Amino acid sequence: MRRIHFRSLAGGLAVALLAGATGAVEKPAQQVGQTAPWLYRDVENLPYEAPRFAAAQSPAGPIPGDFFLLAGSDAFVHPAITPPLRVSNDLLSPGGGTNPESQVEPDIDVNPFNELNLVGVYQESRFRDGGARALNYVTSMDGGVTWIEGSLPGLTVETGGPWKRASDPWVAFGPDNRVYYVSLAINDVGPPSAVLVSVSTDGGLTFGPPVTVQFSAVDFHDKEAIEVDTFPASPHFGNVYVGWDINRAGGGQHLVVSRSTDGGASYQGPVTLRTSSANIGAIPRVGPDGTVYVVWGGRFPGSPDFWVFFSKSGNGGATFSSPRAVQRLASIGVPTIRDGEILPSFTVDRNSGDLYLVWPDARWSGVDQIALSYSRDGGDTWSAPVRVSDGPLDAPTFTGAVAVNGAGEVGVSYTSLENDPQRLFLVDQLLSISRDRGVSFEPRRRMSPVTTDVRWAAWSRQYFLGDYTAIAAGASRFYMLWIFPLEPSKVALPPPPNIIFGFDPISGVDIGFPVPPVRLQNDVFFSRTR
Repeated sequence: MRRIHFRSLAGGLAVALLAGATGAVEKPAQQVGQTAPWLYRDVENLPYEAPRFAAAQSPAGPIPGDFFLLAGSDAFVHPAITPPLRVSNDLLSPGGGTNPESQVEPDIDVNPFNELNLVGVYQESRFRDGGARALNYVTSMDGGVTWIEGSLPGLTVETGGPWKRASDPWVAFGPDNRVYYVSLAINDVGPPSAVLVSVSTDGGLTFGPPVTVQFSAVDFHDKEAIEVDTFPASPHFGNVYVGWDINRAGGGQHLVVSRSTDGGASYQGPVTLRTSSANIGAIPRVGPDGTVYVVWGGRFPGSPDFWVFFSKSGNGGATFSSPRAVQRLASIGVPTIRDGEILPSFTVDRNSGDLYLVWPDARWSGVDQIALSYSRDGGDTWSAPVRVSDGPLDAPTFTGAVAVNGAGEVGVSYTSLENDPQRLFLVDQLLSISRDRGVSFEPRRRMSPVTTDVRWAAWSRQYFLGDYTAIAAGASRFYMLWIFPLEPSKVALPPPPNIIFGFDPISGVDIGFPVPPVRLQNDVFFSRTR
């Protein structure tokens, strides 16, 4: 047997587990102030081993416990990155058929007029079939040293609103300490649905009631994102842009953008950018001259391949250029994890106007790696893909996010399976930085203090950390908000099934995924470069 250590970042206490061929566990010590013992599972009859994938996919046998070893320190975190700080506090009590104590899908932004002011957002208490009981925010006024946390008011039933669920949180700063928080509101996994924006006028300390961008009783809205023009010299300074896709009741998936010219008090009818075939995951960004750029994932009719599509507006979002496919999304996904493999990340250099795209791509080895492409001419031409992730080529890397700091350095945050010898479940969070505007990248830096098991994460059709992760940049620093299952759950729930079924792409059949011997919780962690 091997002793495995987890460090509680919130309480500073070590939790020791014993893992061996039988998966037996030692009962952890009780946390200070906790009245109920940690829940742990008796799995004497369930070997703790990797899923029974075909031999060509991975060797058989148990996962070595060495890959979890932390020994109660941040020794594995790169010295140029601060130790991760847990910023989520499980504001909702367990219930409602959700993954309790679990947050997913973060986003983060930095106030461009005051870098000490940061706001992060995420889902709180994720449902297994989609959406969450609430959307939360965390706000810092001291560069990430301390944080306050709250839930968006007037959105879901949990927070005094009319909707049963909410999803896809995204945040953007505007002028005058205004913060715009866009959300998808739903009652189930289908219509009705609405795209809503909540506004803070105090840098993210409090938020007002949501304003409707668009509502539909028959169509299903999805994957919205928000951006604000924060360039004082821009003719469209202060404009707010919201992009999303609409799954039409009669068929089709339309990509649209709506704008507000009155500080989010109202939104104009959306402009349709593309209606052909599939379109998902619009990300609007604004350049220094006020040009609005939008990228998303899409397909051509009759083709299974996804591409990154691109469009732009030179008149403040009134009209947009004809969409063009600028890069092929040659991703295959991770069979054991839901990872948003058809969703790109996108940013604009606030000084030079350079554009940067990031996505997972399997072209180098048949396994997803993180790819980047840049444009120096406003999106007219794009570079050949650059491989960002520099780990083993057979180790999937996925869910990338990109930002550019004031020095023109490019930061990319992503998740990797490189410390899992079987490349299935054991994840780390990494950061890669380019000092030459995306032409090349320095060796990756580790953000996570320990390699952990994604089978402890939330379940949403697969093991789930989120369809996207978060990074933002200031004058020189990068700020990361990321999801990691690291701390034992305090919720005594009925034990889950011993086997969770998943699809094996090699054999083409459903196979069993044994669950680990103790349940952890998804939490939100913050890191920054020093």
